[in-house]
Amino acid sequence: MKKTCIEAWQLTDFTLQIGLKMRLISADVVGNHKQFVQPQCSGLESLMKKRWRIAGETLFLAAALFLTSCAQPVLRPASTAPATEEITKRLTEEEVQSTSAALETAAPPPETTAPQISETTAPPPMETIEVEGGGQIDIFAKPPLEETVPEGQYAPSSLMYHLILEEPYTSLTNLFVRPSEFEEHLQALCSAGCEFLFADEYANTKGRSIILTFDDGYEDNYTEMFPILKKYGAKATVFMITANINVPGYLTEDMIREMADSGLVRFDSHTVTHPSLTSLSAEGLQEQFAGSAQRLCDLTGRYPTAICYPGGTINDFVIEEAARYYKFGYTTVNSADTSGCNPLAIPRVRVSRGMSGVAILSRLGWE
Repeated sequence: MKKTCIEAWQLTDFTLQIGLKMRLISADVVGNHKQFVQPQCSGLESLMKKRWRIAGETLFLAAALFLTSCAQPVLRPASTAPATEEITKRLTEEEVQSTSAALETAAPPPETTAPQISETTAPPPMETIEVEGGGQIDIFAKPPLEETVPEGQYAPSSLMYHLILEEPYTSLTNLFVRPSEFEEHLQALCSAGCEFLFADEYANTKGRSIILTFDDGYEDNYTEMFPILKKYGAKATVFMITANINVPGYLTEDMIREMADSGLVRFDSHTVTHPSLTSLSAEGLQEQFAGSAQRLCDLTGRYPTAICYPGGTINDFVIEEAARYYKFGYTTVNSADTSGCNPLAIPRVRVSRGMSGVAILSRLGWE
């Protein structure tokens, strides 16, 4: 009896091990292939349930064998071997077939894609430019040349003059360019093959171009500058202080009409009284901008679309107000490069007494 129970227990233990092995196999498969255990993997889910069921049946069989062996000593382990072998065989075949089928039908794990990082370009930074007279102007930093001036074209440069006179009559001698020097400038510019533009014609050109500007509207612009201008067929713009028209030392109405009618000179605004614009209110700026524009329009029959800011004292507010009356604005910022500039803040090259034609071309970068 004792031997029989021992043999029954050995068989029961063997069967129990099979049942436990089945549970361990199930847990192991789940652990190693947990990426496949998803709602859509119905085949594998069914396999797991079948494994647990077979394992349960095996454990139940083990318990029954133990009890039967103890109650009936005639039962020998040999008689249970075929059943045990059949269970092991069935489990092995089902494991292989079910596992293969489940892995073949299971959906592969979803591919993970790294987030796409798009490059962004920051807008050009703002740049504050100090101007003569204590003013400032905030403009966008100049973009690359190829983005502002198409290939084969040029941004015009502008020259800033005041008086064309042999002998200075104030201590500001640099403002008095000799007539011979001015003529040499025109000769050099013509030899360079440049095109002459008015201040309100600012635009890229196919070749080199220049804008001649004269500030304030002095009398010598008619007596000295105008004859030389006609000799070379060049064009120039006079920025006129309208309150000084007919004032001694400045242009008269008749001079202005004659010069404007020639087609070589245009008159644009330099305000009414030449004030510091940054010290004015909106109403004060309106009086200066609208008043000077209307005076020149009445005199020449042409409404001015360009302004030169007195003393270069400007800021964002002044430019915004100027934009209500004009398309172009000229500053005292000393630069020949106007590519990419704000059309209402165009720099100019300051021309001084004693500068030769070669010096002008060098300053323009046209050597």
